[in-house]
Amino acid sequence: MEQIANNIYVETNYEGVNVGAIVTPKGVIAIDAPSYTRQARDWAMRLNALHPKGIQYTILTDYHGDRILNTRWLNAPVIAHQATAEKLQSYDRRYPAALLESLTARNLERGRELSHSPVQKTAVSFDRQISFFKGDCEIQLLAAPGPTPGSIWVFLSQTGILFCGDAVTTDFPPCLAEADTAQWLDTLDRLRQKPDVSQIVPGRGALGQMDVVDQVYHYIELMRSRIETHIAEERPLADTAVYISEFISLYPNPYLPLEWLRSQIQQSLNHVYNELKSEKDGIVLV
Repeated sequence: MEQIANNIYVETNYEGVNVGAIVTPKGVIAIDAPSYTRQARDWAMRLNALHPKGIQYTILTDYHGDRILNTRWLNAPVIAHQATAEKLQSYDRRYPAALLESLTARNLERGRELSHSPVQKTAVSFDRQISFFKGDCEIQLLAAPGPTPGSIWVFLSQTGILFCGDAVTTDFPPCLAEADTAQWLDTLDRLRQKPDVSQIVPGRGALGQMDVVDQVYHYIELMRSRIETHIAEERPLADTAVYISEFISLYPNPYLPLEWLRSQIQQSLNHVYNELKSEKDGIVLV
């Protein structure tokens, strides 16, 4: 756990997603939950040791499976965007098997820890923006659609620290499988225009400054460009696999299983193909 400012902590060493914590006079506010069970339990123990009142809330920056499966171990009410609340509500009593299967494919050993655990619903949700104070700490939650409709930023105005969820990743390729890529580019443009941001905590990978935004922007623009040309040449969806190696090279990560990574990028390519094809044909995706 790294302390990046007074009472603000980040953990980037758990596998999959970054997690954070804000220590307030009333207790700890957690930002996201680790992907695998033992790490989530370890994180909960470490956060509870930071303050006598333990964890007061868990903020979810989106509804990707590797962020939501283990919130129950933090044992705190969940705050999230309305779209995330609706997604969690749709899961009824258990998380879908596909979420567990994807995490198991990423790491077979840790995947054995996962189970069909109960879904923790959202206690507080919002649409565009919500701010609250804990002591002298203002926490701003801002809608940041793109990676998912329920993606948000957590901005701490006193320090200029922005937890930006999967809007920015630094050592992992952005996941476009559920994205609105045009909206995502707009969100990144909005981020570029926030002069009060001094440090970015990405959803995955090492912390950075504004320059890390450009890498994600380029990745999305390039994928859209490749697929736009692909569609214009009337090539089939199945042929998009020819671009996988190019996109792997933009985020080389020796710790991710190559076949899992190829599968993730293929899902992104398929999604962008369907997204742009629908735009071209005048169809609105729901």
